[in-house]
Amino acid sequence: MDNQRASAPSGNLVISEEVIASIAVNAAKDVEGVASLVPRPANVRTALHFGEGVQRLVNIAVADNEIRIHLYLRLKSGAKLPFVCDRVQSRVKDAVQSMTGRIVSRVDVSVLGIDFSQKMDHQEQ
Repeated sequence: MDNQRASAPSGNLVISEEVIASIAVNAAKDVEGVASLVPRPANVRTALHFGEGVQRLVNIAVADNEIRIHLYLRLKSGAKLPFVCDRVQSRVKDAVQSMTGRIVSRVDVSVLGIDFSQKMDHQEQ
């Protein structure tokens, strides 16, 4: 597991990628129109990692004290994709930056499906 290190007044502060992923997942789930987060598509790195944690739902990259986040979502039927994705990007960025004090340089969102069993209420749009 990769950790993010930074200098703090009394020592080092370490924030694991799993903590950052948890913050991002919880922020995304609270956005109206998001039905669920889905496991990211398999690649060589994820195929070798057998964990079932939140890191399967989001990809975190930390470089030069900046964080890049990629989320994989399933939206509710009737959701306006650009609107929902924009809200997810904004809420995830704000949540991670406020809780970690680190700069989030990018939040990418991939919509991997629509859940037709969950419909948006007219009030939620």
